[in-house]
Amino acid sequence: MIPGDPLANVLYVDLSRRSYRVERREDLFADDIGGAGAGIRLLDENCPTGADPLGPDNPIVLTVGALTGLFPLASKTVAMFKSPHTGNLGESHGGGRSAVAIRSAGLGAIVITGASSSPVWIAVHAHEVFFRDADTVWGMSSLFTVGRVIRDNEPGAGVRSIMCIGRAGEEMVPYACVTAETYRHFGRLGLGAVFGSKKLKALVVSGAEVIPIADPKAYKRTYKELFAATQSDVMRKYHDLGTAENITPLTPSAACPRATCSAGACPTQSGSAARVWQRTTSAAAWPALTAMWAASTSPPCASPIPTTPTSTRRA
Repeated sequence: MIPGDPLANVLYVDLSRRSYRVERREDLFADDIGGAGAGIRLLDENCPTGADPLGPDNPIVLTVGALTGLFPLASKTVAMFKSPHTGNLGESHGGGRSAVAIRSAGLGAIVITGASSSPVWIAVHAHEVFFRDADTVWGMSSLFTVGRVIRDNEPGAGVRSIMCIGRAGEEMVPYACVTAETYRHFGRLGLGAVFGSKKLKALVVSGAEVIPIADPKAYKRTYKELFAATQSDVMRKYHDLGTAENITPLTPSAACPRATCSAGACPTQSGSAARVWQRTTSAAAWPALTAMWAASTSPPCASPIPTTPTSTRRA
């Protein structure tokens, strides 16, 4: 980590008091690159023994790494929490703009504690935090509608990230997701239920922090090499179909868990998830893809939303 890197800034938000503070935590990032390592330490520090996963003592920890915002592929936000689905460690990774937005806000981590007495969304713009009344969007079943309301009331178009829950999260379904930018998901272990238990409808993050670079020439050279690698055939599946592409190769080896891990093979539509997607890019493909994903234990980290055509997705 470069001295003075904003990565070491940790934002602590207390929903019970509706207060916040930023602390320098260079110890979290000095020897490691952040992400899961920093997240698990922050969870250990802020989650008391025996905490109820759906109680105010269960923190939400979001972290990014030193390479986020600088290089291709370093694009995930790590969420750490106590899982309401298992009662153990909850770790879920989400994409969209979330990681870059946190880094651009001049932060390396966000820790959300306590619980609100009424529905709220948190807006983080650089190092300022705003607590918005979310009564009007609480109970809405369409994430696209929720996103539009938030977009119309928050700055940062094109660079912000909007992470929100739907009705399952509000009802604290123990495996509920958090959705970022309408088509990326923190899809594992019930982060959405933890949001719901805190009456937290959404988290909006934006900023315009410049990330320091020690050697610009070496950086540009390395960036070009990594970017070229992302254009390979090996990586193409992540651009096109996404995680669901893995259904086909994992099924023959019984390495595709479903039905709460009671089975290792996933029945597919027309034999291949990839072929379903390639056959059509229209809404007609969504029911088949949804059926495959529904057969899995947990949702994919990326999927199209039938009610949100690609041309209208924005944040």
